[in-house]
Amino acid sequence: MHACFHRHALAGFAVFAGLVAGTLMPCGTRSLLAEGRRTSGSADELRFFEQKIRPLLVEHCYECHSEEAGEQQGGLLLDRSSGWIEGGETNKAVIPGEPDASLLIAAIRYDNDDLQMPPEQRLDEETIALFERWVRRGAHGPADDMGETEFSRLGDQDYLFDQAATHWAFQPVRSVTVPSSALDSDLKHWGDNPIDRFVLDAMVNAGLTPSPVADAATLVRRLHYDLTGLPPTFEQVTAFQEATELDPDRATSQRIDQLIESPEFGQHLGRLWLDVVRYADTDNNYRPDTRTPHYHPFAFSYRDYVVHSLNDDKPYDQFLKEQIAADLMGFAADAPEMAALGFYAAGPYSSRAQNEALDDWIDVTTRGLMGITAACARCHDHKFEPVPTADYYSLRGVFASVARVNPLDETKQPLLTSYQPTPSQAADFAAKRSAIEAKINGAAGKKAKNNNRPIAQKIRETELAELLTFHPGAPARAMVVAERKQRPESFVFLRGDAAARGQAVPRRFLKILDPPQHAFPATSSGRLELADKIASAENPLTARVFVNRVWGYLIGSHLVATPSDFGLQGAPPTHPQLLDWLADDFIRHNWSVKHLVRRIVMSQTYQQSSRTRETCVVADPENRWLWRANRKHLTIEAIRDSMLLVAGQLDRRIGGHPERLWGDDYTRRRAIYGFINRFNLDPTLRAFDFPAPVQTQPARGESIVAQQALFIMNSPLVIDQAAAIGSSDALTRMKADEAKVEFLFRSILGRQPVPAEVSRTLKLVEFQKRFQKPDRPQTRYIDSPWPLVAQALLMSNEFQYVD
Repeated sequence: MHACFHRHALAGFAVFAGLVAGTLMPCGTRSLLAEGRRTSGSADELRFFEQKIRPLLVEHCYECHSEEAGEQQGGLLLDRSSGWIEGGETNKAVIPGEPDASLLIAAIRYDNDDLQMPPEQRLDEETIALFERWVRRGAHGPADDMGETEFSRLGDQDYLFDQAATHWAFQPVRSVTVPSSALDSDLKHWGDNPIDRFVLDAMVNAGLTPSPVADAATLVRRLHYDLTGLPPTFEQVTAFQEATELDPDRATSQRIDQLIESPEFGQHLGRLWLDVVRYADTDNNYRPDTRTPHYHPFAFSYRDYVVHSLNDDKPYDQFLKEQIAADLMGFAADAPEMAALGFYAAGPYSSRAQNEALDDWIDVTTRGLMGITAACARCHDHKFEPVPTADYYSLRGVFASVARVNPLDETKQPLLTSYQPTPSQAADFAAKRSAIEAKINGAAGKKAKNNNRPIAQKIRETELAELLTFHPGAPARAMVVAERKQRPESFVFLRGDAAARGQAVPRRFLKILDPPQHAFPATSSGRLELADKIASAENPLTARVFVNRVWGYLIGSHLVATPSDFGLQGAPPTHPQLLDWLADDFIRHNWSVKHLVRRIVMSQTYQQSSRTRETCVVADPENRWLWRANRKHLTIEAIRDSMLLVAGQLDRRIGGHPERLWGDDYTRRRAIYGFINRFNLDPTLRAFDFPAPVQTQPARGESIVAQQALFIMNSPLVIDQAAAIGSSDALTRMKADEAKVEFLFRSILGRQPVPAEVSRTLKLVEFQKRFQKPDRPQTRYIDSPWPLVAQALLMSNEFQYVD
């Protein structure tokens, strides 16, 4: 592309980058200092320390470097951040952010013959890498160890349970009286939907007034993106505008129903759930000898289960139960519901690290489904929440009674007969598999020279695994877990050390949610009973957490700003009564996700204009009281899918094996069907705030960085779509340049251009035409200016934002 076009593009992105996008608070990041508690780092960083680093310190370091052990060799304490920051007799042990300059890292690397820790044996590379990552992230941890006088209440479970007794999130979900203030105001039209009466009541108390309804074109675009992740066509916008002029309420209601009942609904809302459950197509590791990931060839069956469940409006409580315990609910071995077990089976540690897998399962179950951070109690009673260590190990006992299945062991994963490849796909797969099996048989008994691993095993883990993962003719299987025949007794691990057993604890639910804590039956793992406890209408967290996630997905801001932390450290709800009303309404309507979504998008609150008003900005700059709609930046999935759609290239096939999102052979299917490498997340996804799927994610951030602009300017996928639009038969048949400009605006932005836009675009076209007939042979030139115009529109804020 010509440099002048790039200048125009960069000018557009100067405006793009000038828009300040607020980022959602990560789980639990409300300042602990504000609570009067001295700690180092955010809740996420402390969680990383407690889950990843403290167990290693307990195992390898506390014997000589902790106050509790009575040892401070070299004057160094490693049970508090003040200890490793101040260092011992030698020097500072850790320089946050600089692992290569930190003595602790030098010691565990054995870089210095005179400084090697632990002295008995060098740590393995994976453990060293964890310490390096911790230091690189800032070496956060508790500023002082538990037990010191001024911090005596940290981890005091009696005190924390007293605090929880009145905490809003632990109170039962009850029916709430809808405010009547809206009916007495000049805004009586805000009284039809209970949501609006709650919002208006809070707004009036804050001295604010709502915004008018968005214009029809803006509203229909917002609805299409929020319910399907795709833009409306120009014809759909025009039809909605015409219908709105006759009967706006009916037109809006009918369009919402059409979108919610479309197959694209589950594809879009499913992405929210996949973020929560840290979905990916690989493990969180790779094979050093082959440099390939540990594939999850059948993880896609879980992704498709999620999409189908949302489209079928499966009750949310049933949806949860199946993911936790489908194998215990009486389904046939090949039933589609068995794929729900991918919730656990397709996790980041399915092929290794038993302790890490169990910790991950506890975390995704408690934080992902109920917004409570139980995994922090692995090494000691939770310092900030009513979760004693015994509760962690009660849950651990449940999951330790569950067997993980090797992702490549096809004999233990049920075949899903609902997937039927075409005869040609099946034949091609059979031929390729036969060739790989021949290689495996030919390598029988042979070992690799570099690491003595069986060559046949390497072929299975690379070539066969890749074929099973990507080939459309490969079989579809449910990734499952299974009950162990022998259920191990569960013990508290003192300080998280498996070698230091404490009291035995039965398999049971969290005490804060089940005060009697009746033990689960000894005849099973307890997963089904756990599922019933979580998906119960009596559980105060489950419905609240989910409606808050959906609200944030649609509105652009959450009622509770810490969507995965509803505990004592979480943010309080801005509209507590509305949150409870939504949760109660959700349960009373059979946990219907479609009902919940429809409730929200039919509200005046949702349908407001996003235009700002100076008086309201001064009073409420963050729009906490929802006096206008939030402008939202499209996700990378929506940007990609939208470009394919407006170019006429989108493949709408539903379900099946993952495909490559980028590269020479990128798929034209929706991004939800793209291959996600958990160990080596695609850099384009990272640049657009796609979350790393190594743990449950509370919400996506919204950043603006240069890599985003560079992607839109230079990505082959983007250029291909611009070329497809700019060289389409519909455009090339047009004679007048004005008609071509109008066609591009209608196709890409879904609207007619105004005269000034036509004029400016024609100037760009005329400028670019100078390069079509070069005076000198060596001059670079382009065949047509229209793909460049198309790309300029794809780069615009209007295309990438939703008002």
